[in-house]
Amino acid sequence: MTSNTLILCPSARLARSIQTDIAQQHLQAEQNQWHSPDVQTLSQWLESVVEIGLLTGELAAQNSPYALSGFNEQLLWEEVITQSLKKNAFGELFDVSGLAKAAMEANRYVVAWHLHVPREHQAEETRQFLLWQQAFQARCGELNALESVRYLDWQLSQLANVGSGLPCRIAFAGFDQTAPQEKRLREILIARGVQVEDYVTTANEPAQAQHVCLEHDDAECRAAVAWAAQYLAAQPDAVIAIVTPRLGEVRSQLADLLDDVLYPESVRPSLAALPRRYNFSLGTPLAQQPVVQAALHLLRLVTAYQLAYADVSAMLLSPFWSASQQEADARALLDARMREKLPAQFTLASFIAFAQKQHDEGLNLQQLLQDLNAVVAAVPSKLAHAAQWGEVLDTLLEHMRWPGERTISSLEYQAINAWQKALQQLAQLDVLGRRISANQAVAYLQQICTNQVFQPETEQTPAIQILGIMEGLSAPVDAIWCMHMNDHIWPPPARPNPLLPAFIQRTAGLPNADDSIQATFAATIHHRLLHSAQQITFSSSRTSGESQLRASPLMHDIPTLDTDIPLAETLAEQLSASAHETLMHMDDHMAPIVEEGDHVSGGTGLLKAQAICPAWAFYQYRLGAKALKTPTSGLDNMMRGSLVHDVLERFWNKRHFADLRDMSADDFILALKQAVSLTLEDFATETDVASPAILELEHERLFNLVGDWLQFEKERGVAFKMIGCEVSKLVQICGIEVTLKIDRVHELENGGLEFIDYKTGQTPKTKNWGEDRITEPQLPIYASFYAENTQAVTGIYFGMVKVADHAFSGVGEVNFETEQAKRKPAFTQNFVDWPHLLQHWKASIEDIALELKAGEAATRFSDATDLMYCEVTTLLRLPERKLQFERFQGANAQGGV
Repeated sequence: MTSNTLILCPSARLARSIQTDIAQQHLQAEQNQWHSPDVQTLSQWLESVVEIGLLTGELAAQNSPYALSGFNEQLLWEEVITQSLKKNAFGELFDVSGLAKAAMEANRYVVAWHLHVPREHQAEETRQFLLWQQAFQARCGELNALESVRYLDWQLSQLANVGSGLPCRIAFAGFDQTAPQEKRLREILIARGVQVEDYVTTANEPAQAQHVCLEHDDAECRAAVAWAAQYLAAQPDAVIAIVTPRLGEVRSQLADLLDDVLYPESVRPSLAALPRRYNFSLGTPLAQQPVVQAALHLLRLVTAYQLAYADVSAMLLSPFWSASQQEADARALLDARMREKLPAQFTLASFIAFAQKQHDEGLNLQQLLQDLNAVVAAVPSKLAHAAQWGEVLDTLLEHMRWPGERTISSLEYQAINAWQKALQQLAQLDVLGRRISANQAVAYLQQICTNQVFQPETEQTPAIQILGIMEGLSAPVDAIWCMHMNDHIWPPPARPNPLLPAFIQRTAGLPNADDSIQATFAATIHHRLLHSAQQITFSSSRTSGESQLRASPLMHDIPTLDTDIPLAETLAEQLSASAHETLMHMDDHMAPIVEEGDHVSGGTGLLKAQAICPAWAFYQYRLGAKALKTPTSGLDNMMRGSLVHDVLERFWNKRHFADLRDMSADDFILALKQAVSLTLEDFATETDVASPAILELEHERLFNLVGDWLQFEKERGVAFKMIGCEVSKLVQICGIEVTLKIDRVHELENGGLEFIDYKTGQTPKTKNWGEDRITEPQLPIYASFYAENTQAVTGIYFGMVKVADHAFSGVGEVNFETEQAKRKPAFTQNFVDWPHLLQHWKASIEDIALELKAGEAATRFSDATDLMYCEVTTLLRLPERKLQFERFQGANAQGGV
């Protein structure tokens, strides 16, 4: 290539690769100086030629059109379509964004291919599109702007008027399909005396090709990564590629597998940014970068009317703003308290007030509050142009000290630079002449960052390039693995534009018009792949779920390899598969013993957890691990149940059964309403989770539910004297202090005590009361340890306060008055009398307490459903234990055990 040669490429990635290849060739030839050809994308070059022509006066600057960005074009189509759908009764049901994308594509086809749709062949959707197109062009005329396809036509027309500055030779690289506008460009260049040629990126001889059939998609990914690792292990200086038509779908899986196989040390946080020698041609949306994601969350935080707790939680734990290091612990505690005290959605003002209250109570949130108050004061309330919002949003982030206290990494630095470009795109919305709100500006910025692909620069020359099948290599590589060669994927299925007649698309040979066009296109790509490496392996899947798959027809002439193909393993699989013979297996299930005087919190819940699963009791009660709560909109079941308890406590205060029995209807209604009102008033002062409307509905629910329950008790006719509600009593169980919190204790006419525990959900299982290990020990503990003389206890019951089927479920002395073989519940038949059952309960509970004191903390349980309310199931590592058990069973089976 001469110094006056220009190489044009369809993508910036290919342009960079060609520049690197040319530099490498000169270095290998031991040259210190050389004339490097100019390598640009087609759009970059045309833009520079027109700009130079305008600056030199060769082109008339007057009335030169403005080029709409892709995002602006999308918004303008949406504006036109939304305006059109206002006349449609079902207009709000349409996907305006999807229609705009289809219209953009149809418009590009019509303009670039000079399509004409005769009126007699215009279906309703085509007529509608042509109306939209007419309105769109009118809006572009008002704005003196052109969409990308018409702007390219305008650039080509100006190219014919440029008098100087054209290179002597232009080479086109990587254009698999030549669109009409590219053909026109070549014709103009040839007419201007420019030598036009193709830049060869392929080899003369085809590669040695083979085809492998694997079980499913996951196996293909694993096989490709295993192949890459083996190839580079054998030839460290080789350059290889993995190609797939589904790169967007498998990108994350391939990246994870490549890290697990080639860079297992990157699992350590300090090495997460380790340079890799693989590179993806497809980047990820800018909005997915953590530092940019944080910026978007912060801007929504200060501009949205309602905040979702999940977004606020993510921001509190984010390291990218305010005093993220100094106040990290305080912000984590604020997150936990917010989940308990605030509803699922709330305003920024209410959140700041809540944070201020926590700060006043001792939580150090000084910098957080200072930054939030500063940014709230800086948010404009008026509409403004997009360019103004770009500056304002940047200022708001400065108020919140984005991107945080710590030193940013190279990747984050690149993402922040890309963020600045996104703000510039936001400013380009001014061409549409709109004034928008802060909330709208942030929403547009979110869309821009979602559409903008972020591709960080790699620090090393990639040994493995992972490409989409449409993307070409700058030069042949040593070997290629091409995945997903199934007939439903490759050739790609036809996808004609729904807004244009299908036969016109087929006649014009538009991309995606029909299967024959797709097959021709796939054959072109296939030919390029075969000439892009010395060796190439194609892979396909046999199955997808329960579906049987077939290989692509392009695989028919390629020999199939029948040998077993090695599959890469994840890091977890590699570690778990290792035998570790040098390690000693220890069943470490003992926690520190409970010394005399040690306090273990948890009450009866502690003993219940110990009885169900000792590890649960250790993690949740002895170590204090707790699950973060998930706020709900309104009241959750636990809150509603607690309110029922509080209403019943207030109603029974200083009352007995005789008072209920003798109350008039009016007095009963008055007393119940007072109990409900006072309960909800206290609840509203403690938490903001419920709005006044929800509390009003809850008042009605509580009045009806508790009223029906009290009427049930009245009709039941069992007389009692109330000893107390929500009774607290500290007792000693084998040296362990346990605080009993009893919903209700009453005394019958015969002097016996009964303990009632209110339930508003499912009836607890009582069958275990007759077993050695009592997994529902709350009421048996009351019966065994509340009174010094257990002979005074005559029954324990769950009071089922439900919308229907009110009942007392439990057991008492009265159950033993029936013949032993006919007693109910059935477990009472195993005990001689009521005192023997009480003795069984006491002994069983003491055994559990002694086990707890001894430090027993094994992950052991009889029924997984008993762990429903366990907050530490993650720490129990149940899936891992299940896998270990299955492998142990398999090893025993193979060993004949």
